[in-house]
Amino acid sequence: MNTKTYQESKLQHTENLRNIIVEAAAKILQDHGPEAVTIRRVAEKMECSTKIIYNLFNNKDGLIKLLYLEGCKILAKNFESVVRQENIEQNLRELCEAYWDFGQNYTNYYKLMFGGAFSEFKPEEESLNATITALQQFITLIAEAIEAGQIIEQDPVLVVHVVWASLHGVIHLHLGGHIENVEAAKALYEKSVTNLIHTYLRN
Repeated sequence: MNTKTYQESKLQHTENLRNIIVEAAAKILQDHGPEAVTIRRVAEKMECSTKIIYNLFNNKDGLIKLLYLEGCKILAKNFESVVRQENIEQNLRELCEAYWDFGQNYTNYYKLMFGGAFSEFKPEEESLNATITALQQFITLIAEAIEAGQIIEQDPVLVVHVVWASLHGVIHLHLGGHIENVEAAKALYEKSVTNLIHTYLRN
């Protein structure tokens, strides 16, 4: 039977506690929005001192970073839930639909990750790499389309970034109150998707 050393057990306990605190912060984020995520608010929910939170995460940015990574996992699952289609146009539309759904169903994660909800938080390399990992299914599909000669552009990441920036613009305008009606926002989003597909895909 394998036994753990005291140090291993202590590290595991710390990691478990950190995960529980992140879950508590995620609950606050989803229920009350980014502005409600403070060290004091999380400590109150956990019924512990703020010192414990600071000891585990160093500062608020440490906690926000883990929430950002959690958002990346959720976004990746959204994309992974899309059933692969033989028709690339249909596949692209469904991936774009999954991104819209993420913005609607996980609005506060979206604001944290892409909406500048925490102006003091700047994603570091690990967070940026997690974003690319979340978009990997999108990148793979574009790369395959380029390989098959269906898209003229040779850089799949560039294509994804152009599509992403365009679709983000619609979602961000909607979340910012500039397009108040969700139906109008969705119609504009779908029109943008169609225009982007027609821009890149060869007939």
